[in-house]
Amino acid sequence: MDVTTILHRHLTEIISETNGIALNDTIDLMLKSYPLKKHPQAVTALQEFKAKLDLFKIDKMDFHELIAHPFTEALFRFFRAFPVKFNEEHIHLTGSMTAEFLHPRLMPLFTGPNKEVYRKKIKEVYGIDIDSIKTVADVDKLIRLEPSEGFLTYLKILYLPKLVFIDRQAHEDAAYHLAKELYHKYNVGKLRLKFSLSRSTASESEQIPGIDNLTSEDVVLGLYGGFATFKSEHPDFNFVLSPSFRKESHHFDSGKFGTRKDHIHSQIDEIIALIDRYPELQTAMTEIDTVGDERNLYRKEHFNEFREAFRKLQYRGFKIRSHHGETFHTLKKGIQAVDNAMNIWHIDTLEHGVSLGINPNYYFHRIFQEILHRNQTAQPLSKTDRSYQELQEMDWGDNKPVLEKLLNGVKLTKEEVVAFTKAKFHTAREVEHYQHDVLNRLLQKDVTLVSLPSSNNKLTGQFDDYKDHPFSWWEKKGVSLGVGTDNYVTLNTNYIQEMMILLYTDPDDLKITKLLMVASGETRRPYLSHLLWTMRKQILNDQDPRIL
Repeated sequence: MDVTTILHRHLTEIISETNGIALNDTIDLMLKSYPLKKHPQAVTALQEFKAKLDLFKIDKMDFHELIAHPFTEALFRFFRAFPVKFNEEHIHLTGSMTAEFLHPRLMPLFTGPNKEVYRKKIKEVYGIDIDSIKTVADVDKLIRLEPSEGFLTYLKILYLPKLVFIDRQAHEDAAYHLAKELYHKYNVGKLRLKFSLSRSTASESEQIPGIDNLTSEDVVLGLYGGFATFKSEHPDFNFVLSPSFRKESHHFDSGKFGTRKDHIHSQIDEIIALIDRYPELQTAMTEIDTVGDERNLYRKEHFNEFREAFRKLQYRGFKIRSHHGETFHTLKKGIQAVDNAMNIWHIDTLEHGVSLGINPNYYFHRIFQEILHRNQTAQPLSKTDRSYQELQEMDWGDNKPVLEKLLNGVKLTKEEVVAFTKAKFHTAREVEHYQHDVLNRLLQKDVTLVSLPSSNNKLTGQFDDYKDHPFSWWEKKGVSLGVGTDNYVTLNTNYIQEMMILLYTDPDDLKITKLLMVASGETRRPYLSHLLWTMRKQILNDQDPRIL
């Protein structure tokens, strides 16, 4: 009898009988379980996992060693078997297409009449020739982010999947494929799909051959058709279509519109026309989102460009979701972006929101430590250094010469180090006040915050480790939370793995039942207890009696 099967059976039993307490307490009770002691190999494996989890907590173990352990597979099976399917609150189309889906659709493009166009584009984006892309494995390698790669690379490698989305049928096939993958493999019964209504752009590097023939109607009806077909086969499946607007100034069809604002209003009019023309869309397309690199988009003027258009949708019953507080040059600007999204756009849901989860005192002291170390070794700072802009925004008062010394690599005196310490301290305090004001307003307005652990860890550069993600802190503050994967294929994750990340990073306090409530949207605790007990009865009926 394999260890994973034994652990799965006993894990399900303990979780159901304790009503889903914290992970470490669950493991302790499993180790004290007399029936499990009849399986020494399972006990040894569980003890090993507990030791690894303890090492992970003190930064002595890599997260991926936990993921590879048999206990993780047992926990994965438990979540996949949970009777209420999960809500995938944040998933993008292009980064969630598997290589198996993309490969047969890319190969005809690479051998067709526009072969040389594709050759040039692939060379520009990936630095390779299309002749080297032959197998499913070749495609898979290109669409997955390497551990050392960051946000800008992530945006760039999404180019390959975009090549296939040039007609209605491709969108319909993609929607059906995505629904099938998530439903059967990861127990997802509802998803919010982020997609581009228009991928026209003034950026030559992101232009797609054949995209000019694709209409917004093709995109929306294709996606709707694919999901609706899957829903007809699985009535417990549901979906929301969330057209997403890129925030960057160059993302608009400059060939047809004089300004980006004109293009935005045109798309808003298209959305309204679509739901009027096709009434079936009115229950599926009820919200919009904004996406993209927000680092230079935080001032009120950046938000005013969209305000009038979004207001028009809100009067038609649409909700506004927005990617904000994800990437930023300075923490204060990241908070300011969220602040303006709430005040000007009146968002209903905040996606990512990392700037509201970073501890300002810790954050600024780490910057202080890193820069002081560089200063003591006479290293200057350049504008490309991560801390350069944070230094510029610190509260220097009359101590601007200290800033100049830090920038130029001139060693500080003891008195100047004290001045640097004070500037850091007062800045952290002011940013902390601002952050808590915005977070409290988010709570008062009941704005949901969607948490994306892998995405935030791999892309923002703000967290050294998964354990730094603020999900549990937000949960304790009473924030209304959701969970998403962003682009799960590109980021090498999946919905259930995101749940396990959250449990493993807070094994002492985050209760399994609470996580199930967030993931499934089911808040009736007695009913959840009933579901867990149903899982217990099912596994006892199905399991080999040798496990008992």
